[in-house]
Amino acid sequence: MRALRTRFGSIGWRHLARVALTLGIGIAGAFAYARTPLPLPWFLGSMLACLAALAVRIPVGGSYFLTLVMRIVLGLAIGSAFSPEMADRAGEMAISLTFVFPYVLFLGLTGYPYFRLFSDFDRVTAFLASVPGGFQTMVAIGEDCSADLRRLSIVHSTRIMVIVFFVPIWIQFSGSADLNNAIPAQAGFTGIDPKEVLILTTCGIGGYLAAKWARISGAAIIGPMLANGAVHMLGLAEVRVPVELVNAAQLVIGVHIGCQFAGVTARELLSTVTIAFGYSVLLMIGAAIFAVLVVWATGIDQNAVALAYAPGGQPEMNLIALVLNFDPAYVALHHLLRVIVIVIGAQFLISWLVRIDTKQTDASPS
Repeated sequence: MRALRTRFGSIGWRHLARVALTLGIGIAGAFAYARTPLPLPWFLGSMLACLAALAVRIPVGGSYFLTLVMRIVLGLAIGSAFSPEMADRAGEMAISLTFVFPYVLFLGLTGYPYFRLFSDFDRVTAFLASVPGGFQTMVAIGEDCSADLRRLSIVHSTRIMVIVFFVPIWIQFSGSADLNNAIPAQAGFTGIDPKEVLILTTCGIGGYLAAKWARISGAAIIGPMLANGAVHMLGLAEVRVPVELVNAAQLVIGVHIGCQFAGVTARELLSTVTIAFGYSVLLMIGAAIFAVLVVWATGIDQNAVALAYAPGGQPEMNLIALVLNFDPAYVALHHLLRVIVIVIGAQFLISWLVRIDTKQTDASPS
């Protein structure tokens, strides 16, 4: 029994040491990245530092629990951006949200034939790779349907990395905003009192548990966001998440993305990652077209629209909107609707694709 306890204890300490090393690499990358003219050092710098560490075979690894906590922090921070005044914007936001439905249809109609044409993905894997409905959600659905989980994970990891890296840089160098001077609309630790800490903690834990109970995709973000957003929209509180925690969330989520590429072989890099990179570029072109249409129809700030329609990961795009102070509540609602539409639609389409594969398998000569 003692030997067993010692064994698991040593594994625990090794894991903690690896997480500490990874966070240290991420912090070093953030400071180095901050010396460049590129935006979001805590987020993009930590992500690139972990990728560089993997390239030289440094054993980096993230923490599920820490990532979960920081996603709850992110959800709370986005919820703080909700306000009673949002009701006055219901018209323009409704028009903008309506564009999400043809946008999701575009993603599927573009991605599915792309993966079927340029790769040897089966139907189910090609479909799940083509729709950005949440990394973990798509992999979970794929597991139930016997999809190629390895390729599916690489495709979505590549998509998230490419889009979260290039979209902020495009905003920076398009001249529409100076992201180096962007300051998140958050207070520091010195500006928060115990009552506000209690409100945030209650909304964070309660919102997460409620969303988890309801089996909502992305519960760690959606639950706290809706709970804190409701408190703010009702005018019951104006508490903001301290900027230090927002920076910590950038660091941890950036590291998490970088660590997704651990174990990727040279062969996979040349095949699956290359194909996924091409699809990411295709997605950004399509997203840009829809963003132009939404700006024309609503007059909403083009940077907020660009982030709302960028097909990156829901946590990552919400984080960028929050840190750069580009209407995070607006951006979050669009990504929430996108994920809901994709997840619900995927349930029906996947069963149809599985039936097709089953019929073809039964009809093939033995």
